Amino acid sequence: MHRKAKRIRDTVYVIGAGFSAGLGYPLTTNLLIDVWDRLPDEAQEQLAKIIEFHHPNFSRRRPTSYPEIEQLLTEMAVNHQMFSSSRRTVGRFTDAAIIAARDQLLSGISDWFHEIHGKAVQHDWLIKFVAEIKAENAAVISFNWDLVLDQLLFDGHLSAEGYGRSPKLGKGTLLLKPHGSLNWYQHPLLRAVDKARHIEIYRSKDRRESVRAFLLPRGIKSNTGKRYNPLIIPPTFIKDFRPRVFQRLWRRCTDVLSTARKIVFLGYSLPTADSQAHFIFRCGFHNQLEGRIKSAHYRHTPTGPSKVVIVNPDQSAAKRIEAVAGPKVSCSWVPMRLQEWLEDEES
Repeated sequence: MHRKAKRIRDTVYVIGAGFSAGLGYPLTTNLLIDVWDRLPDEAQEQLAKIIEFHHPNFSRRRPTSYPEIEQLLTEMAVNHQMFSSSRRTVGRFTDAAIIAARDQLLSGISDWFHEIHGKAVQHDWLIKFVAEIKAENAAVISFNWDLVLDQLLFDGHLSAEGYGRSPKLGKGTLLLKPHGSLNWYQHPLLRAVDKARHIEIYRSKDRRESVRAFLLPRGIKSNTGKRYNPLIIPPTFIKDFRPRVFQRLWRRCTDVLSTARKIVFLGYSLPTADSQAHFIFRCGFHNQLEGRIKSAHYRHTPTGPSKVVIVNPDQSAAKRIEAVAGPKVSCSWVPMRLQEWLEDEES
C-alpha cells in the first residue's frame, strides 16, 4: 500500500543578513568598519597589528583598506592553526593574543547587536510578518545571530521545542538557527548565573555537552570583567561545527526543507563560500523528489518539489539559490527589499 507523504511544515522561511539589515543591523560587508570605534583601545591596537600583517596597506583612517570581517576571521583562524608551524619559537606576538583579539572583536559585535535589539523589535512590518509565521505554524531557518525573531515568535517563552530540540518537531512554530544565537552559551560558562534566567536547549547523550539559552537578551560578564562569547559560528570561510548541537540543528533543517510545500528566502544570499549551507539545501531539494532517508535501504514517500520564492534585490543570490534547487523546482525571483515585498503582499 502506497503511504501518503508527510510534511513536517508546509511553509519554511529562510532568513539571512538582508532581513536583519532592514531592522537596523549592519551587513557583514561593512561590519568591521562599523564596529571598530566600539571596540576598546587595547582591542583596536591588537587587531590593527594582525590586520597590518595580512594587509600591509591597512590604515585605520582609511575605510577602504579594511578587509571584510569574513576574510579577517578566516585569516586569524589560519594564523592560529599554523602558528607553531611557522616559527621555531614564540616571540613577542603569541597565539593567545590572536585568540584574545578574535574574542574581543566578537564580544564587541555581540554587545552592539544587543543594543540594536530594543529598536529592532518595534518595526510594524516585522510584527505583521511574525503574526503570519505564527498563523502558518511555519518553520524558520535563520542564519542570523540576533534575537528579534526569538522574542517575538515565542513572546518571551523560549523553549527547547521552539528551537527544534525536542525528539519530535510537533506542530508549533519552529526557529532553527544553524549558525548559533547570541543567547546560547555552553553550560560551563553559566555555572554562576541564576538558573531562572536560562533554559537548557540541548544535552548530548553522554551528558558531556550542554547548551543553555537566556530567556532575555543579555551578555555575560564576570565580576572580574571577563567577557564570555555566545555559541555562534563566526563568519569565516572555514566554519567550525564541532559542537554536537549543530549536527542536530542541520539535520532538522534538512528535514523541514525536504518536505516543505513552499520555501521563501528572505534576504538570504546563499554565499558561495558557505559550503555547508549549499550541501544541506541540496539535500533538502533532492529529498523532495526522492524522499527522506529512512534506513539503509528505504526512503520516506517523497512530498514532491516545493514552490520557491526568493525575495532579494541581488540577482546573483537568486541565481545561486535557483542552481541549488535544480530544474524540477519552481523558483520565482522577487527583486525587492523585504519590507517592500511584505507591503506589496498586504495590498
